[in-house]
Amino acid sequence: GSISGSIRSRPTLAMFTTVLTVTSFAVQRAAPRTELCRLRGGAAEALAPGRPTLTLAAADTMADAALRECESRGFKDISVFVVDASGRTLVSKTMIGAPPLIPTIAEAKAGAAIGTHSSSRALKDKYVPERTPQLMAMTTLSATTHRPFAAVPGGVLCRDAASGLVVGAVGVSGASADEDEHCALVGAQACGFATEPATSALGDL
Repeated sequence: GSISGSIRSRPTLAMFTTVLTVTSFAVQRAAPRTELCRLRGGAAEALAPGRPTLTLAAADTMADAALRECESRGFKDISVFVVDASGRTLVSKTMIGAPPLIPTIAEAKAGAAIGTHSSSRALKDKYVPERTPQLMAMTTLSATTHRPFAAVPGGVLCRDAASGLVVGAVGVSGASADEDEHCALVGAQACGFATEPATSALGDL
C-alpha cells in the first residue's frame, strides 16, 4: 500500500517526458494559428469593402417614376426594367398597350448599360457606323452567354452619387429612343443616382 502510494505521489521521468511532449505539441499547434491570424490581418486591407447596393424598394420607385413620366408626357406605352450591379432584374413593369417584344428590348437596353458600364446611347455613338462589326460581335457574344444586349438609347447607367460606384441600370422601351431614355433618366434620378447620360436629349429633367 505504501509503495503504490509513493509511486502515485512522486513524478517519474516518464511523467515529465509525457508532460514535456504534450506541451511541445500544443506550442507547435498554436504557432500556425498565430501565423494565420497575422496573414488574415495583413490581407484584410486588400479585401473589397462593402459596396452600395440597389434595394428592391429603390428599384420599384425608379420604375414607377419612369412610368409616371411616360403617362404625363403622353408617350406611347413603355416597359421598364431595373437591374442591379450584377445584371439581375429587380423590377420590371410594362404598360398594358406595349407590344409583346417591347419588354425584351427594355431588358436588353438595361443589360447593355450594366454589361459595359456605359449608357446604351454611348455604345451606339461609339460603334455605329465606323465600328459596327465590333458591336455586332458584342451582340453575338451577349446572345451566346444569355445576356440581353441592345445598343439603342434607353439604357441608363446608375452610379452612387457619393462613391461613383455602379449600382445598377434602367432600361426603357416602347416610345421613341429619346423618349425611352428620358423616362429612364427620370426613374434613375428619382432616387438621387448619378446617371449616364447625365441629361435628357429632350432637354428638361
